[in-house]
Amino acid sequence: MRKALGISQMKLAEEIGVSFQQIQKYEKGTNKISVERIQQISNVLGASVDTFFEKEKVSHISEPSGKYYTKKTFMDETPLILNQEEIVLLQLFRKIDNKKIREGLLSQLSGIIELERRKK
Repeated sequence: MRKALGISQMKLAEEIGVSFQQIQKYEKGTNKISVERIQQISNVLGASVDTFFEKEKVSHISEPSGKYYTKKTFMDETPLILNQEEIVLLQLFRKIDNKKIREGLLSQLSGIIELERRKK
């Protein structure tokens, strides 16, 4: 998640007050992490503390937003279950305040899907 957000080990370490070597040990599983430290890390990463307690957490969402998908799209055939990578993508997407940028990203992603389908 840290890498997906573009945060270095050094930056995360500075934000929570430990050495970057300690972050490496946390990530490798060499050292245990206290609940307080997990809270600090989750705050820096903008994630829920729950994220760190479930290895292959699967999240359910109610349904795709009709605001962006008004016609039949690939979302109609996709189960509404998110893996960890998709959760990070959604968290980052939600941080974009500009509606035009969000719509542009969705349009680009739809175009990429269409290109992938044509290659098959």
